[in-house]
Amino acid sequence: MKFSTRAIAFLGATAMLIPLAACGGGSSNSGQPSQESNVKEIDVWAWDPSLKQIAADYEKKTGIKVNLKNVGTNTKEYTQLDNAIEAGSGAPDVAQIEYYALPQYAIKGNLLDITDKTSGYEDFYNPGPWSSVQIDGKVYALPIDAGPMAFFYNKEIFDKAGVDGEKIKTWDDYYEAAKKIHALGDEYYITSDSGDAGFFDSMTWLAGGKPFQTTNNGKDVTINLTGDNGVKEFEKFWQKLLDEKLLDTKTVGWSEDWFKGMQDGTIASLLTGAWMPGNLVNSAPACRRQMARGTDANTEWGESQCGKRRIVAGRAQVLPQGSGSL
Repeated sequence: MKFSTRAIAFLGATAMLIPLAACGGGSSNSGQPSQESNVKEIDVWAWDPSLKQIAADYEKKTGIKVNLKNVGTNTKEYTQLDNAIEAGSGAPDVAQIEYYALPQYAIKGNLLDITDKTSGYEDFYNPGPWSSVQIDGKVYALPIDAGPMAFFYNKEIFDKAGVDGEKIKTWDDYYEAAKKIHALGDEYYITSDSGDAGFFDSMTWLAGGKPFQTTNNGKDVTINLTGDNGVKEFEKFWQKLLDEKLLDTKTVGWSEDWFKGMQDGTIASLLTGAWMPGNLVNSAPACRRQMARGTDANTEWGESQCGKRRIVAGRAQVLPQGSGSL
């Protein structure tokens, strides 16, 4: 069974505030879900806190009830989504999925092709997010979140260590700041890294690396982690911080301890998407008074100026196929 295209209406509201005719129910002879005019509610899985207000606005505008449920962040949600798709029932009409995870669902045929419903949408989005929701020229999702990578730091801790976050312009500056932060005590680190693949990708891209190549249909992948110059450049620098024990390698990202570390200052900064403030407000409220947002990640790698290269970090809403409720 395919997910109803009625979910496109919610996605339109999420990304563009453009109401579309709600659809749902069975499939037509073309294999696409048929139009349905009596949709009363839709099920949505998402962890982005901003969707609570979006859902309320959508209900008010359309009269369609939105059953918004947070079943977990990223992989926790994907596990439940995989189980529901495999079982053929229990999956939502709309699911929030990060860009990196989109291909694994699209290639297996678990997502609804919404190309014909999104004509002209490319003019609304920047090229990066828009290309990230396409596989082999077909659109499978709408971006709801994207932003340049930014440097967030705890100003109180930085001041205590004698570090001016606004003056960190190169990776040499960052290294010197890391040493000063750690000098405050063994429990203080400039940041944490327990092996986040997304962070690794972002940093290698920032260094000009392109270790992953795919064909247009996403089915053939080439991986070159040992020979790519950007990967080598980032690894050389990051390994120096690891060898000198200047990074917290034990605290897992997005865990309770991770947010606690940002609140008490033992994790003094983050290099992440510019969308992070919403998560800090909801999960680490004390950070609202302490965290400052530095400049975008237009930093230098040694003598190589990255200029205006910006790293996109974000998520997307998608339309899975296989909901047993439809």
